[in-house]
This record gives sequence, structure tokens and C-alpha cells, in this order.
Amino acid sequence: MLDSIIKLIIGDLEEKRAYKQLMKRVNSLPEDYRYAFRKIQHYMFSVGPTGGDMTVFTDLTMFTDLVELLEASAAEGKRVLDVTGSDVGMFSDEFMRASVTHHETPREKLNQEIKEKFNKNGEW
Repeated sequence: MLDSIIKLIIGDLEEKRAYKQLMKRVNSLPEDYRYAFRKIQHYMFSVGPTGGDMTVFTDLTMFTDLVELLEASAAEGKRVLDVTGSDVGMFSDEFMRASVTHHETPREKLNQEIKEKFNKNGEW
């Protein structure tokens, strides 16, 4: 009971830790990549994903994927605009759209976990 009250008041501490770890990774990017990430992140939070599925923002998968892309591109010596193209808004929209279509909904996750459990036991 106390855990749920604390979670309600201050949020999920594990999610906050994960976000802080992600932002440490962002801070280790070259300056132009950091700037681009923060602008893209702000844009994504402002416009939201297409289809209105805000659950994509409740886990950090989309932003983790973005950081991984930027880290790899920086390691290859690419410029930011070589990665995003000149229309960064369109890049952001497409990135969100791809994340939403590859994002597992809570219903899908539940069904998959139940299916895997019963398939292991041969009961499905």
C-alpha cells in the first residue's frame, strides 16, 4: 500500500533512474548530437506520436533507440544532418511512427506472456 502511494506521489523510481542513465548517454554525445537530440526530444513531446499512442513516451524505448542511432552515427564520424536529413521534423515524425508501430501495447504484452507461459507447459 505504501509503495503504491509513494509511486503515485513521486513516480516510478526505476523509470527515473533509467531516464537519468539515458540522459548521461546523451550528455556524452558530441555537442551537435546533444543539441539535435534535445531539440528532437522536445519536438516529440510537443507534437506526440501519430495515432495518439502516448504509451510510447511512458517507456524509454523510443528515446533509447534514438540515442543508440546517434551514438553509432557519431562513432562513424557522420554529421547530424547526414543522419536526420535536412527536414528534421519529418525525421522525427517517421521515427515516432516507426516506434509506435513497433511498440508493444500492454494488451499485446499480457497476451504474449500468457501465451509463452502456457506454451512452455504444453497447455495452450
